[in-house]
Amino acid sequence: MSFNKFTSPLRTLISSSASRIFNAAPAPPSVTGNPLAGSSRAASSFASLGDLSPVKGSTQHETRYGRGPGSTKGGTSGRGHKGQKARAGKGVRLGFEGGQTPLHRKVPKRGFINFTSKTYAPLSISTLQSFISEGRIDPSEPITVGTVVRSNAVHGLSHLSGVKLLGEPNPDLPLPPLNLELSRYSKGAAEYILQAGGQVSAVYHNNLGLRKEVFPDKFLLRDIKDAKPTRKTDILYYTNPKKYGYLASSIPTSARNMSPEQWVEGQSSVSASASE
Repeated sequence: MSFNKFTSPLRTLISSSASRIFNAAPAPPSVTGNPLAGSSRAASSFASLGDLSPVKGSTQHETRYGRGPGSTKGGTSGRGHKGQKARAGKGVRLGFEGGQTPLHRKVPKRGFINFTSKTYAPLSISTLQSFISEGRIDPSEPITVGTVVRSNAVHGLSHLSGVKLLGEPNPDLPLPPLNLELSRYSKGAAEYILQAGGQVSAVYHNNLGLRKEVFPDKFLLRDIKDAKPTRKTDILYYTNPKKYGYLASSIPTSARNMSPEQWVEGQSSVSASASE
């Protein structure tokens, strides 16, 4: 007598009962009292948190070295056998060619990079006019570097040294008398502002001074004085009345003819008069 003869009725009973459990028609909500009965949420009640998994490709396991040959990174951990690159502190420096003259030494140098040069963000007079007409800049108050940056007429000064006024005014827009305190001006742009009855003043800012102009809220509780120019070219520029330097009125003589001691004495006298 075959053993399957006794197990087949049991198999049939289990399969029929399982089909009745999973394929039975859901009871109406009025019978069960559950408004979600008979919906897809009731059918998904067999799922659990253990069935959840991240989307394929969204996670990546860290490579484990030295954990057997099946990982392809076992034994020598992907370094190969012996040699300079298999030791601690493996490898050689970038550009090393085994001791021979490397390529970057064979090629001659070309050009020159002036590390003292400065780059200024350009600001045209027409852009300034349009921002004033739109009400984004108040012409009755002094227009500084911070005013221009916060109005988005110039975007960011992280890698720049200030703002320079350039260009010609737009004849279709009004040009009111303005009080500008920017970093530099072109000769023509400054003349247009002066002809309109305005004032121009070239003001020096270091990196900290620029941050103070752009983010004044961060310096409310910090007593930081505005820095004076220290390089010779900056001193000559901002003490020159022809360049509209803001130090031209406070320096009695030309900075070109002043010694370093006289420059320091002049700065101390100016600060003393300002405090009085």
